[in-house]
Amino acid sequence: MSNNNIDSHVDDTLEKCVLATPRKSFFLFAGAGSGKTYSLVLLLKKIRDRIGADLLLQGKNVAVITFTNAATDEIINRLGHSSVFHISTIHSFVWDVIKWYPKDIRELYCQYIEKDIQELSRKIEAAKNKNTKTYSTNVAKCEYLKEKLEKSRTIEKFVYNPNGSNLEYNALKHAEVIKISAQMILNSRMLQQIIAQRYPILLIDESQDTKKELVDAFFEIQKNFGDVFTLGLLGDQKQRIYTDGKDNMVSIIPPEWEQPVKKMNYRCAKRIVKLANTIGKDIDTHAEQTSRENAIEGFTRLFVVQQCDGINKNKVEQTVMKSMCNLTKDAKWFESNADVKILTLEHMMAAKRLGFEQFFGPLAKVTKYQMTLLQGTVSELEFFTKMVLPIADSIKTDGRIALDILKAYSPLLSKQNIENPYKLYLRCREEAGKVSNKVNDDQSIREVAKAVWNSQLLTVPEVIRQASELTPDDINDELEEELQAWAKVMNLPISMVRRYDDYVNQRTCFDTHQGVKGLEFDRVMVIIDDSEAKGFMFSYDKLFGVKELTRTDMEHIEAGEESSVNRTQRLFYVTCTRAKESLAIVMYTNDPNKVKNQVISKDWFTEQEIELL
Repeated sequence: MSNNNIDSHVDDTLEKCVLATPRKSFFLFAGAGSGKTYSLVLLLKKIRDRIGADLLLQGKNVAVITFTNAATDEIINRLGHSSVFHISTIHSFVWDVIKWYPKDIRELYCQYIEKDIQELSRKIEAAKNKNTKTYSTNVAKCEYLKEKLEKSRTIEKFVYNPNGSNLEYNALKHAEVIKISAQMILNSRMLQQIIAQRYPILLIDESQDTKKELVDAFFEIQKNFGDVFTLGLLGDQKQRIYTDGKDNMVSIIPPEWEQPVKKMNYRCAKRIVKLANTIGKDIDTHAEQTSRENAIEGFTRLFVVQQCDGINKNKVEQTVMKSMCNLTKDAKWFESNADVKILTLEHMMAAKRLGFEQFFGPLAKVTKYQMTLLQGTVSELEFFTKMVLPIADSIKTDGRIALDILKAYSPLLSKQNIENPYKLYLRCREEAGKVSNKVNDDQSIREVAKAVWNSQLLTVPEVIRQASELTPDDINDELEEELQAWAKVMNLPISMVRRYDDYVNQRTCFDTHQGVKGLEFDRVMVIIDDSEAKGFMFSYDKLFGVKELTRTDMEHIEAGEESSVNRTQRLFYVTCTRAKESLAIVMYTNDPNKVKNQVISKDWFTEQEIELL
């Protein structure tokens, strides 16, 4: 057998688990680049071809839970949209299960609010100083929750949008859907039975990052209805990067389950697989992978940069890309259309490098936009990105796209307008030209919005219209959060909107460490800079030995619990294993020599693979 086929038995094992009698639940250990999605889709095709028709006749489906909408779409496309399968994200799946029981939802929803009120009330009563901001905030929040509780008791029907911000009074937030559904499943043996009968086979991709409460609920169904319900988990503990995933899931897998392991890494070059094995050995006993026989050797380099005031990080990173170009003899590392995926720890780091941080910052703080801003689906922003900017771009060419947009959205071309159509068309073309000139001259968002408003070319969203009338002196905390944010960005150039749009729609070379899980690229540059990262969940400085572990870190490690170092090491594993051919790590630090000594002692990099800048 070829070395490249060492995992072929795994697909046979999965087939036996779900198609033999009796069926058997399983956990598939599938590391980076091991072809997990290939094995999942192959298994689904076998299910469809062998028992799909029978399942449909019985009114049953195979449920496939994925981590992202993109993963859902990929699997659906590979399967050819088969009706045998219910493929969705975890939020969508559980909402489809519980939405038929509004009374039960309301009961738990109100219980959780009551619990929050009780906890806040205890804090308020225990407060020694009643003149602090914390005290007044708690009092105000408690009153708000009491009003919310009274209103919630009247809700007849709850609503939920897995891709939206869910701001209606009867809308459940994403975390609430998970919490309530997990509790409902655990509380109700009847609901467990309904799920088991409706979805006799349930497969969970990226199971290590599936909400721990729901993992417990699904395990309960399998325990109680294992004769009709088969649970299949696919995942990799080394790639668990979210804290709400199940910690050490391996320890709770029942002994009678199958636990196949995929050992091959089909994605990465040999040197990158070796680095991944070294990083992963402290995380998971199933860490070590084998390279393909015909895999190239590949390249890894660590560039350690002295952190200092005024450092030009864009210039540093261009220097790194030039160095990688020379090292690998690969021109795509450094040319006008360089094809390199650059990974930052946070979106703001990418926004700074792409030049739209002043625009992104205020809008990212708007509660209403928390889900939709990074999806590019904020309606007020779509006014610019799907109407104004495309019109401006189209006017520079043949104008057809501009005309299509205006036909669909312009009040001037609406059927209710009784003016001469030809005159209206000429007016639209003239006004579109004026707006296009302002966009092409990179005038302010305010000027572009006013030009559209004055021309009546399009209906300007109310919050943008209001913000365009405000001066910087008018901005204060009494303004609504959304209006305040838009007022702050009004004087920025319209090009920042375009840069934002390019970023959220993956038209740039940037992405986040977390956002590329499951993806792969020929060339990857990972930017590590704790000074730019605002969170406390990850600490590369601790992982690389620059900062000492805190007492809390030590206590967590000694107790076998998760620490920021564990989380960071898993995230580092994920980023490194995105690279197929060559990998550059750029670390900004106050102590380059400490970093160098640490990574050599860990056997992550050789001295020849480290450059101090």
